[in-house]
Amino acid sequence: MQQQNFTLPYPPLQVRAGVLVADGYGTSLRVLYGRLHIEDGIGPHRRSLVVDRAGSCLERLVLLGKTGSLTLEALAWLRAIGAALVHLGPDGALLAHSVPFGYDGHPIRRAQALAATTGLDVSLACYLIAHKLDGQRANLVRLSVGDLAAFDRLRDSLKRAATIEEVRLCEAQAAAIYWNAWRTVPLRLRGRDLARMPAHWARYDSRASVLTGAPRAATNPVNALLNYIYSGLLESEARLALLTVGLDPTLGVLHADQRNRDSFALDAMEPIRPAVDAFVLDLLEERILTSRDFAELPNGICRVRAPLTHELALTLGRWRLLLAPIVTHLAQAFRNAQTSRGDANAAPPRTRSPRNARRDSLDGLHTILDKTEIPRTNLGLPSRKTSPIPQPSSAQSPLTTTPRKATIPRPYASKAWTAPRPEALALIPAACARCGGLVAKRRRRHCEACMPEARREHGLRAIERAREALRLQTLAGNDPRADAQTNRKRGEAIVEQRRRSRQWKRENPNGTTHDRAWYLREVMPKLDDVPLSAIARVTGLSLAACSRYRAGARVPHPRQWEALIQLINGKSA
Repeated sequence: MQQQNFTLPYPPLQVRAGVLVADGYGTSLRVLYGRLHIEDGIGPHRRSLVVDRAGSCLERLVLLGKTGSLTLEALAWLRAIGAALVHLGPDGALLAHSVPFGYDGHPIRRAQALAATTGLDVSLACYLIAHKLDGQRANLVRLSVGDLAAFDRLRDSLKRAATIEEVRLCEAQAAAIYWNAWRTVPLRLRGRDLARMPAHWARYDSRASVLTGAPRAATNPVNALLNYIYSGLLESEARLALLTVGLDPTLGVLHADQRNRDSFALDAMEPIRPAVDAFVLDLLEERILTSRDFAELPNGICRVRAPLTHELALTLGRWRLLLAPIVTHLAQAFRNAQTSRGDANAAPPRTRSPRNARRDSLDGLHTILDKTEIPRTNLGLPSRKTSPIPQPSSAQSPLTTTPRKATIPRPYASKAWTAPRPEALALIPAACARCGGLVAKRRRRHCEACMPEARREHGLRAIERAREALRLQTLAGNDPRADAQTNRKRGEAIVEQRRRSRQWKRENPNGTTHDRAWYLREVMPKLDDVPLSAIARVTGLSLAACSRYRAGARVPHPRQWEALIQLINGKSA
């Protein structure tokens, strides 16, 4: 009987506002006789649609979920009509998307890469955050916030910002005022669903999640809506818009460069975030939320469910129109910077050579770069590893020139050329975030001298965040320590540890021979390079306890010292 009454919680499968949303399990996209065949659904309850090339008005095809099949012909079909494929996961995260034809902007990408050295990054960051603060102020007026003097002072101080850190500080202080005003936002929940929802869903306490202390992993419906539009819809449109005008989405000016993150796409999103917030406010005023619109995962994360996800996906066109002037301004700024740089390189000043002016500051860098020598390839051509590394200068740089002369060999045009190894030396080594020295290893933020202290501070911060998350969970009535099974396991572990302590005291009646100061001086510093898993394996303690011991926050029982010393000696050997 339940199988007969089941209905798909999806709207009809059709192109609306240029967007087609496919959802469910076993989604299929294939091309047959020149037409795109789309099929989705749950189990035997399927939906299907056939789309023609002409007259379809399709601009975005959004896939929700992780199961199904997609043919290469379908990708080529979408690219031929100028449509893009956007694939979102169940949590709204952007998994993949196709890129339509765009502008091949190598010159402005070189200017984008040099923005941090020319000062253009600060001006663009001020431009983006200024538009964001203006939009947030309009939302504060909508929320009936009377005193905006502090917010206006932060907006004015943005004009005097001279570094990226000052811009970020101004944005963070304004965000604290802005999100604090959202505590008064009313949530319209269906009365009969209140018993099915967690109690904290009925109010908005903070933009930060009680699980992570950050906006990620939302634990209430409002943050779930914001994260779904931010991370999935708006980010995908920002990345497509940047690629269309020839910019690199990964070279950010405001957000720090990180692996697996499009930092510049996040920068371009900043002015549009207030528009997303206004859309969510409209949605909360006009719609009565039900328990079917959201789902709580076993770990407490709140996620948006269908058909609300389909309705949100239809807003892609709105964000695309709002991003267009922002991305165009960014591209024009880099284009102007590249033009002015080209003029300066064409007529350098005669008084002093720019290369000589920077020689003193690059001596340390030249010393490191000149040491890279690896044998030539079997074809006699100099490989990329043996080619002389060009020295940075204002007149010639790998970012402003390309080896297009016939007299210069191009090793990458030969099959003998191989990609650089991960441990290859970077062209311009990064500076340590603490002391400013050169960082020898790539993908690191600290030098070898500062790494132990940085790891210790990171461990202490992680401990504090974990304690704060546990405190918030306890206040919300979800204390994981109150579970009967957890208490039983904790009691057994405590009994076992006490038994081992008594046994150790019987075997070592003269416990004063174990000097705490000696341990802190001789053993604890050597644990910095030892993995937590190895410490937990030899001591039998939890990873959390091993983290505190390695960070120096606590000293383990003397019975653990011998195992730790053997582990350190074995690693050094």
